[in-house]
Amino acid sequence: MAAMTRARRPSAFSLVVLVIVGLLGYVGLSGWEQGVRAAQGEGTPGVFVAATLSCVQHPGHESCVCQGGFTPEPEHGSPDEGGTVGAPTGERSVRLHAADRSDCATGEEIPAVDSGASDRVYGPAGSREWVLSVALMVLSAGVTAIVVAGWFRRPRPAADAVPPGRRGRGRGREGATHRSGRTRPWERSQNLSETPL
Repeated sequence: MAAMTRARRPSAFSLVVLVIVGLLGYVGLSGWEQGVRAAQGEGTPGVFVAATLSCVQHPGHESCVCQGGFTPEPEHGSPDEGGTVGAPTGERSVRLHAADRSDCATGEEIPAVDSGASDRVYGPAGSREWVLSVALMVLSAGVTAIVVAGWFRRPRPAADAVPPGRRGRGRGREGATHRSGRTRPWERSQNLSETPL
């Protein structure tokens, strides 16, 4: 009957790895709903007016931050204005997500959607933030599975270790005899063929 595989004691390194990937998975999970809403253009529609633009050049890429004010449409304002209950009111300072130089002309009004993020709104093209959330969750689940599986993996025997029942075996046929001292059958036939006439 095969022996049951017992879990090994987890090392400090593996526990640290699990904590790190657990935090990454939590970040991905917490941003999942927000990313899906932004990708589908769900939320409070309104107008974004650009105020400042700052860009940083990277090799083969330029990253820009377009800061400005977002004002929700009147029908999504406060209940006193005949709007939806719980919708944001007035203008607030936010940035336009994934904006570049062509999207951020000072003073220009841009249709935008507030999907619930505290510091940003999304343009008509939506967002692909959900891709990052999925990647973080998959990475977290994969690394966790590998680490936990390692705890239950059987240790490999040493290369020079010889099983108890195998000792003394592996010698060639020549000169090998039974424990009783008798010659083996194939050796007997070989000796007869070599006997001079």
